[in-house]
Amino acid sequence: MNIFGIEASGSKMRAKFLNSRQIDLVIDVGANKGQYAKEIRKAGYKGRIISFEPVTETFNQINAASRNDDLWDVRKMGVGAAKGSATINISRNSVYSSFLDQTDMASAFSKKSAVVLTETVPVVALDDLDFGSAQSIFLKIDTQGYEKEVLAGAQKLLSKCRGLQLELPVEHLYAGVWSFTEAVMYMDQAGFVPAQFLTVNPIHDDPASAIEFDCIFREKRQNQTT
Repeated sequence: MNIFGIEASGSKMRAKFLNSRQIDLVIDVGANKGQYAKEIRKAGYKGRIISFEPVTETFNQINAASRNDDLWDVRKMGVGAAKGSATINISRNSVYSSFLDQTDMASAFSKKSAVVLTETVPVVALDDLDFGSAQSIFLKIDTQGYEKEVLAGAQKLLSKCRGLQLELPVEHLYAGVWSFTEAVMYMDQAGFVPAQFLTVNPIHDDPASAIEFDCIFREKRQNQTT
């Protein structure tokens, strides 16, 4: 979505980050129809991608999109703090689907966020999975407010992550979500600091301001304190 005319430059900066860290595996949590994987491929990333998408209809679309890419593995499951199952709320526009309930702001933001059905899906914790010989991992999480739960199940994995991308809210479309400040503080305590910000969507009645950001985090330098 090119809201402020910076999508192209944002993709280039993300590609530069992946290259600078010699990323050999991108873990794509909340993959939807495969938009993110396609975007980083277009920007030049040639390494492995593992995408997680729990919703059946959306998974079928990303599964089809990945068939001609031998280094792109898609898995039909959600990701959270522990292994189990959960009910996901599926929205009219699947990009709004979430394990969390929506706030009143969601419907005000987009009528396409309306929940049309639910589906019970398997959930895994990333720390319980084997990612093979990957040495330099980039973890992208776009789970409509469920980012903290994903990170709770990825504490061991973070030691292999050279960077992460999270969608951070300024205004809340989902209930019980951490604040922008809480998210940045959480990542700071985990050993990561912001490297890049990209506006995701503007506030409708204040289009010069963002409702949420994509933030790329990098590892702290050894002598860095914040």
